[in-house]
This record gives sequence, C-alpha cells and structure tokens, in this order.
Amino acid sequence: MKVAIFGGTFNPIHIGHLIMAQYVKNFSEVDRVIFVPNGVPPHKNVDIALPEDRFEMVKLSIEDNPDFEISDFEIKNKEPSWTINTLNYFATSYEKVYFILGSDNLFEIIKWYRAEEILKKFPIIVLPRERDTTLIRRQIEELGIQFSAKMVLIDMPIIDISSTEIRRLIRENKSIRYMVHPKVEEYIIRKGLYKE
Repeated sequence: MKVAIFGGTFNPIHIGHLIMAQYVKNFSEVDRVIFVPNGVPPHKNVDIALPEDRFEMVKLSIEDNPDFEISDFEIKNKEPSWTINTLNYFATSYEKVYFILGSDNLFEIIKWYRAEEILKKFPIIVLPRERDTTLIRRQIEELGIQFSAKMVLIDMPIIDISSTEIRRLIRENKSIRYMVHPKVEEYIIRKGLYKE
C-alpha cells in the first residue's frame, strides 16, 4: 500500500487540513493518507493543546473517511518529533511512503534535521499555500537538481484558514463554526480549549 504521511501540530485540525488531505488522495497515487499529530513539536512550544486532545480532534474529524487514518506514533514518543524518524518508521510497514509538505515549509526543509535524507529517500507531495506557484515550482526544481528529490505539486484551491486564527477567535469568544468539523467544535467547547 502507498501512503502519504500528513504530520502536523493540528492545534486544532481545521477544514483546510481535511480538504488538503482529500486533494492528495484525489490527485496522487496514494491509497491512504495517515494523519500523524506531533507529540513534542521541535519548533513550536507555545499555546499548544495537550497531545491527547489534538489526537482526539483529528480522530473525530476523519472517522467517517475510509481513505484517512490516524497514527499515535509521535504522540507516544516523548522525544521531539523529527520528520525523518516518523517517515523511517512508516517505511518499515508500507510499500511506498510519501510526505505531505505545505509550500511554506518547502523553503525551510533544507534546514530540517537530516533534511538530505528526507529529500533523497522519500517522495514529497507539495501543497500550495499561495496562488502564484512560480517560486514553488522553481524551488521544487532546485531541490530536484541538488538532492535528486522527487516532488510533485498538487494543484488545489488555497484554503486560507489557520489554526492560529481559530485560536484567536476562541479567545475572543467568537464562533468557529464551519472552520472545523462540527464534532471538533463541540469537543473544543466541552473541554474549554484555547480559552487563554
């Protein structure tokens, strides 16, 4: 089976994440998208809900989609969540492992822990975060030349929703309806998440 690993903080997961994952399933050769919420994100450490809450919100969001699944691999790992470790873990179980990357991270990936190994070993599915893809396509070409990276850009609508904006709305007692799955909205309200 060919799978695509969709890692992230998902703090909280929103409809933009779900639409991106569905586009990966629709327009790539992967059989399944695996959501992997970070346990201890190496680059973010403020305003983050507990890993167990973020895991539950992802689970609630995808439970009715047979093309999606969730893994607690990084949640259970108490060490920082390095992408290469996660990809190597899934490579032991699946025929082919793709990595889903937002184009905002495309220009930073060469600074990541063991970036060269990621780029040389795993095909990457890039999702655009801006409408003009000229710079994205140029960076994909450069990484392909420098590291023999196999990268594909999925053409999809830009969904301009962020977890940061959702947390801001919650802090200001505004509605987040339609920005997250209804079950996630109910979970956030019930647990009182992101109020401070």
